[in-house]
Amino acid sequence: MRRLSALILVVILALRPAPVAAASGWGSAIYGDPPGWCTNFSDMWVATVVTNDPHVGTNPEQNTFYGFHPNPGYDDWYGYFYGDFRGSPGDASGWVKLLHENYPDHYHWNFATNGWSVHGHVKEYIAYYNWTFGGQCGVGAYGNGSPPPFMADQYGYPVVDIYVDARPPFAPQPRVTDMSTTSVSFTWDPVSDQGDGAGKDYFASGMGHYSSWLTVGSSQNRLQPASSAGPRTLTQSDMRAGETACVHVIALDKLLNATGERAACAGPLEPPPMPDWSALASKVAANPIAPGLVGLDSLLWLAPTPVATTVHETDKGIDYAVTAVPTGAAWDFGDGGSASFPDASGFGRPYPQASAVAHVYQAHDQAGYHVSSTVTYSVSWTASINGKTVGPYPLGTAAVDAQPLLYPVEQAQPELVLGGQVADQPVMPATATATTGPAGVVARYWE
Repeated sequence: MRRLSALILVVILALRPAPVAAASGWGSAIYGDPPGWCTNFSDMWVATVVTNDPHVGTNPEQNTFYGFHPNPGYDDWYGYFYGDFRGSPGDASGWVKLLHENYPDHYHWNFATNGWSVHGHVKEYIAYYNWTFGGQCGVGAYGNGSPPPFMADQYGYPVVDIYVDARPPFAPQPRVTDMSTTSVSFTWDPVSDQGDGAGKDYFASGMGHYSSWLTVGSSQNRLQPASSAGPRTLTQSDMRAGETACVHVIALDKLLNATGERAACAGPLEPPPMPDWSALASKVAANPIAPGLVGLDSLLWLAPTPVATTVHETDKGIDYAVTAVPTGAAWDFGDGGSASFPDASGFGRPYPQASAVAHVYQAHDQAGYHVSSTVTYSVSWTASINGKTVGPYPLGTAAVDAQPLLYPVEQAQPELVLGGQVADQPVMPATATATTGPAGVVARYWE
């Protein structure tokens, strides 16, 4: 009798489930196998599903719930789930009863049945407790604290590793890379896939490709459409002033999760407004200092001397540099005389240097002659596009009036100075030179 009791005890122990190791024997090793998991009599097919569907419409186990034996004719189906399937990364469901099956009917179950959605990675175990053959995996009392043996599905995929990435990549940001007066170019920086889930359940399918094209104006006709593994440059050429081109970009991951369409628009470069150059105005200067003398050269110049000047301005979001280069000057001497100079000589040179701008007045004018000058500037512009300078392009010419000079002119009078005293009548010996004559006598012009 003791021998029989001992034999029965050995059989019972042999039929009890063995402790579950931390590592998994099937599928991914992220999670260990659940307690009470029995693989006897199962083919143990393992599947891997990669999808962008949080409800896992391609779950190979969703329609495998049916019985094999008419006696007793029913089974209870259970699932054990690890991962992010009900809003919590790293979750573990424990053994969850999915449905009660009556032989020979077929049943359906999937995550949406329980109101669940998968994000990232989930490991799914499907098993049944068969009342007739429960003892095949050990002895356990159904419904009490002792876990019954959960028998792996025999003909389906009892273990499924599910990877869900339902989120699109980060959105691309198209931008202008280059512009000219007849074209505009666009590109964008590479983006990465956002992935789905969190922690050890995080899964990213990876970047797939970009879809991009151009449109011009209000037309919806797609120009230069293409799919590319990385960013590319699209250029619209032969544009006219006032036209607008747009680049459109969509980023897709390997599961075809797509961002919204992103666009950037621009037209060809247009000339900036002509700046106000009045601050460049010089002053007219002369030697002799007023008053000038009839019959003698009056040397004229502009002070300060005109030089090339660049100003910066922003128009319609574009940074421009506008440069004015002085190319010549026109003079009006106020007595009907004038002169034009096509080069820098027309700016004159300050005394005592020799100036190309000189005029001899033939009559005196105590009120003063109105001496004026206008400097001509050649104006060009460049634009800065993403740190790249394009141009220069001509903007035209600008005429800047110098501040005029009111220049009195007197008649030159010879005077004789005797011993430091000015004589009533000047003495100009006919044959004398400036170095001869009575001692202490000097002949000169007043300046």
